[in-house]
Amino acid sequence: MRVQLASLLMLLTLLGCSAQSQEPTPKLQHAWLTEPQSELIAQGIARLMHSKPIAVADDAFMNTSVLVTDSMNVMDGQGNLIMGKQLSMPERFELLIKNQICFVRHLDSKATEPLPLVKCKPVD
Repeated sequence: MRVQLASLLMLLTLLGCSAQSQEPTPKLQHAWLTEPQSELIAQGIARLMHSKPIAVADDAFMNTSVLVTDSMNVMDGQGNLIMGKQLSMPERFELLIKNQICFVRHLDSKATEPLPLVKCKPVD
């Protein structure tokens, strides 16, 4: 009985894969913002990284499709910076567009988050 069930599941999986459209999926293109939207970008990066929103400059993604964030500094119990201590390397993100929808992608993990309220255009 288990062998039959496993065979049926494999067959359904193969049929499902072969039934997909043969048209190529449009690729994500590098993009720039059409107007400053730092708050929406910060919220998208926070969702992507499962973190609190970070500070994003007003000109982020305006002239380039890549954003590099500052590394996080270690603070002591009173909130003072501990010189020379860093938790991680700077994070890098890219702005992309596909079918008029903007996305932010973390360059190291390739995790991608849609930004439906952000207005951007493909890089020429």
